[in-house]
This record gives sequence, C-alpha cells and structure tokens, in this order.
Amino acid sequence: MNIKERIYYSSSPQVQNFLVSLAGKMQFPKRYRNLDSKLIEINEINSLSEREKRDYQNKKIEKIIRFCGNNIPFYQRLFADYGISHTQISSKTDLKKIPLLSKRTVIDNIDNLINPSAKNYITQKTSGTTGTPFTIHMNRDTYELAMALLVYHEMQHGVEFGARRATFAGRLIKNYSDNNSPFFRFNKSENQAIFSTYHLSNKTLDHYDSELEALNPEELIGYPSAIYNLATLYSENNKTPSFKPKTIITNSETLFSWQRSVIEKVFSCTIYDYYGTAEYILFAGQNKNLSYIVNPILGIHEIIDEQGLDSVSGQIIGTTLTNTVMPLIRYEIGDTADGCDNFSITNITGRLDDQIHTPDGRRIGRTGEIFGFFENIKEAQIIQHRTDYCEVLIVRTSESEVFPKNKILEKLHLKFGNEISFNIKFVKGIERSKNGKFKAVKSHILGKENGL
Repeated sequence: MNIKERIYYSSSPQVQNFLVSLAGKMQFPKRYRNLDSKLIEINEINSLSEREKRDYQNKKIEKIIRFCGNNIPFYQRLFADYGISHTQISSKTDLKKIPLLSKRTVIDNIDNLINPSAKNYITQKTSGTTGTPFTIHMNRDTYELAMALLVYHEMQHGVEFGARRATFAGRLIKNYSDNNSPFFRFNKSENQAIFSTYHLSNKTLDHYDSELEALNPEELIGYPSAIYNLATLYSENNKTPSFKPKTIITNSETLFSWQRSVIEKVFSCTIYDYYGTAEYILFAGQNKNLSYIVNPILGIHEIIDEQGLDSVSGQIIGTTLTNTVMPLIRYEIGDTADGCDNFSITNITGRLDDQIHTPDGRRIGRTGEIFGFFENIKEAQIIQHRTDYCEVLIVRTSESEVFPKNKILEKLHLKFGNEISFNIKFVKGIERSKNGKFKAVKSHILGKENGL
C-alpha cells in the first residue's frame, strides 16, 4: 500500500468523499473537455449509410497503415520481413496481408511500437489474462473518443450526461473490515456514487437500499457480476428496491443470460451492455434489439476461427483507426464473439480464457450458460487444472433444497465430452480477481500454452 492509499484508508468517510471528488475533478477535463464536439462527430458517423461507413473506414485504414510504415519501427521491420508494401493497403480486405499481433508480441516489442516523435500522450496500465502488466500509450483524441462513446451509449438509452448514477465495479472504496454505513463514496464532478461491491451481504442490504433510495440514481452501471449480486440479495430477501433506475449499463465482464434475467426482473428495467477494449481499439454498445453495434470511428474488427479465416464465430481481432502513438494493427484482443457483420456483433461470448481445453485439442466457450438451467445455482466457476480434470465451484441459493448434481454433470459431459472429469464442490462464495471481476473459468493450463 502506497502513501496515498494509506492516507485515504485511514481517513473519515467525509475526507474520503473529498479525495474521491478531487480525483474526479482532476480527471474530468482530461476525459470530457471536448465532449460536445466528439458527440457531434460520433453522431455524424453513425448517421452514414453502411456503404459510407465502409468507405470512411477504408480511408482511415489507408491512413493509419501508411503512418505505421513511415513512423513506427516495429511495423517498418514487420512489413519488410513479410514483403508488405504499406502504400498498397487501403481496405479491410487488404489488412489480412498483415500477420496477427499477439499480446506477448506487444509486451516484448513495446518500445518499437511507440511513435518516436509522439509527445504529451496518455499512458494507462491494464493487465492480461494472466495478470501480466500491459502499458497502453495513446493520443488524447483516442482517449476522448472512448470516453465520448460511453456517454453516447448512455444517452441512447435515456441517461443524459451528468445524470446521477451508481457504480458497482471492483473498487475497494473503504476498508474491507469496515461494515458500517455509508457503503459508497461520492464523486461530485461526475455526479457518481461509487458503491463497494466487497461489503454486499444480507446484513448490509438495508443500508445499501436506503442509500440508493436517497441518491435515486437514474442509472446503475458496473460489472454484471456485481449488479447481479445486488439483485440476488433483493430477490433472496423478498425485498423490492426502494429506487427505480431508468437503465442499467454493464461492462468489463461477459453478461450471461441468467444474470440478465435476474437483474432485469428485480429492477424492472433493461440492461444495455457495452463492450470496450482496454487497449482503446473497439467500442460496441447494445441497441434496443440487444445487438452490439460496433462504432466505426475508433477501430475496425474482424472475427476469425482457429485457422485465422473469417468466421461468424471466433476470436475478435481489432485494428485502431485513431491511435498514432502506439497503433495496434490486427491485434488479438483475447475475446470471442458470435454473429458478426461489418458493424454489429450478436453476442460477446467471453474471454479466450473463459474456454475449456479438451484432451483432443478443442476449445469450448460459453461455459456459464450451463448453469442457467438450474434455479438453485447463484453462481458457478470452472477451474481447469488439466485438460482431463476440472473443479466446479457452485454457490447455492439454498442449502436446504435437494441439488441436481447428476443433471449438472450430465450437461457438463454433454458439452465438453466424457474425457474430462468434473469434481463439483459447494462453496459459500467465489473469489474475484484483484480488480473485482468474476471469471467463469480459471485456467491453470492457458498461461503455459501461451507463454505468459
């Protein structure tokens, strides 16, 4: 814990509110100083026909690839090694001449991926699927566009910029051992109440409910697993929320159908998930039909199968159209999707590490959907130790009910085959990652295979 964290966690809630608001005030101009012009730009692009959007993206592809060939040492060497003429790539089809870019390659070559003449750029850290530190460098235009795209998504679903919202994500906003209210801290700059997801329990639900009632947020936003936990507490306690949000926005995790059904039933409103990459390459928000509409302004996407061929189901590949500081071209984001066309995706199906690896070499995703068939499962996680052995951790909604263990095993074997043995364990709760995210699968074999 650094000195800033020690000061924060040793302070009173009033001082913590001040510090949160101060941090928000410092971030606000960085995120939103050009918001109005960015929203106009986004709306203009979205108003184009599909053909016009394709033409727009092709021009941007030509521009970014020429820029890479003239300015980025990594791509200069790559194009030379593969005999690629960067002046002859001017469309999405032409992009396929360029080999895929893995996260490992980026980490190993990060200095050569940065524009040597870039100045005053933004740097942020994220982590890979195995927690490998990963640094992103971007120009301010890319960062501001990404922030504006979220605002635009919220506005499309009835929440104006500056409306009060309650955030349920992975932030530890108070000491873990502190079970006294309040359970949120307030960022005045963005009219945002940041709630702790680490203190939610049957004992604290009434406090959360009264605080949410007093705040009366128009929007709930955060991790699907965190908002789902809040919803299940209301359901288990036969309690109706004392507030009614206009909409719920989820992000950062795969949103499962069984989570959606519980959340929407409890809060009586629709979830509009969005997909945004930590590398600021893609942004896709669900529309009224719950399809993910990929905005054409930030980046371009492909869906490929295991052979690297275009597919309606497979790995998402992203290419930036805006970031001239550290451009990622045909980057393996690490997520999978179904139902792709030029500007929409039917489903974001999960991370590559949300897949089970079978002994015969297959990779099978959408593991969480198995457990949606059983009402007595609150949540579940598969831990893969070997290609032929997995643990299945299950949190039950009620320990007194007879549990259909054999039926779950039957569905697991039906999906993954009989060569994998599954050991079901009932637990009180499932541990979250360091940033508070829920993982449907924890793999102890994926890192070895990918060299991470």
